[in-house]
Amino acid sequence: MKKVVSVVAAPFRALGKLLMWLLRRLSVLGKPLAKLGKLRGKARIVVYGLLAVAIVGAVVVLRPAPDQDERVRETLDRYAEATRDKDYQTICDNLYAADLVERVRAAGLPCEVALQTGLEERRNPRLEVLGIEVNGDQALARVRSTAAGEVASTDIVRLVDEAGGWRIASLTEPGATLATP
Repeated sequence: MKKVVSVVAAPFRALGKLLMWLLRRLSVLGKPLAKLGKLRGKARIVVYGLLAVAIVGAVVVLRPAPDQDERVRETLDRYAEATRDKDYQTICDNLYAADLVERVRAAGLPCEVALQTGLEERRNPRLEVLGIEVNGDQALARVRSTAAGEVASTDIVRLVDEAGGWRIASLTEPGATLATP
C-alpha cells in the first residue's frame, strides 16, 4: 500500500529534517534534544509545529523596524510631490497632523482652500531634505525649499508620529535646531 502525503505534512517533515540536522550539530544541548528525535506520530507533529511557531515568532519579533529617518524622509517626499501636483486634499488628509489642520480651520478656511490660496501661484516647487533627527514620536527635519521666481529658504519642519505614520505638525519651527548640518 502506498502512503499518501498530505500537503500539510510536507512542510513539517522538511522542518523536522532541518531541526534534526541542527540538533545533531548542537551536541552541547545533549540528551533532552536527542529525545525530540525519537518522537513519532502526532507528538512529533505537535512538537515540530510548536518549534516552527516559536521560530517564526522570534523572526517577527527580532526583525528590525523600518528606519524612522527613512519614514520621515518618505513623508517629506510625498509632501513635496503633493505640493508639486497641487494635491491639497492629500496634504490635508494624509500628510498634515490633525493639530495643524485644526489650526488652519480655526483661522476660518478649510485646509484645502487655505493651501490653494497660498500655493496656487507657486511654480515648480522643490523640497530638499538636508537632515533629520527623530526623538521618539517627534522629528525635526532641516529642509531647503525652492520654487521658480522665489528666494530659496531653509527651514526646520516638525513632524509627529500620528495615525500610524509621520505627519507634518509645523512647516517652520522657530528656535529649533538640528545637530546635523
